[in-house]
Amino acid sequence: RGGVDIFTTAEFGDCILTIEVLVPRGSNSGIYMMGNYEIQVLDSWGKAQISPGDMGGLYGAAAPLLNAAKEPGTWQEFIIDFQAPRFADGKKVANALFRKVTLNEKVIHENVEMKGPTGGNLGRGEQPTGPLMFQGDHGPVAYRNIRIAPKQ
Repeated sequence: RGGVDIFTTAEFGDCILTIEVLVPRGSNSGIYMMGNYEIQVLDSWGKAQISPGDMGGLYGAAAPLLNAAKEPGTWQEFIIDFQAPRFADGKKVANALFRKVTLNEKVIHENVEMKGPTGGNLGRGEQPTGPLMFQGDHGPVAYRNIRIAPKQ
């Protein structure tokens, strides 16, 4: 069964995203900042060893500092302080940066640079702004209370 990726028409650069997710047992999704950089959404409850592919992992870049995932079927909250890549004269001069990511009030990332887009991205390349995207092809996941606060 294939799913559908959902993305915003509005585009964002530097921002703080607050979002709640509900992950059924065995389900899998992803939150893509700017349609490019994935924060993994996965049932990882109770796992002792976690990787970048587990709940809150920066897919392909960094495992969470700790497993803050709640049991499947429970609402969980991410707060993501994100910095867009920087450009000068049409060239990238600084990578995208996850300044701080909390999951269920526990810090799981601080100052993690993204060297490039995560697989499964929108395919637009790196830009100063981009949409928020939710991956929809790996089982059911619910999102609610989505708040994006652009930073100046």
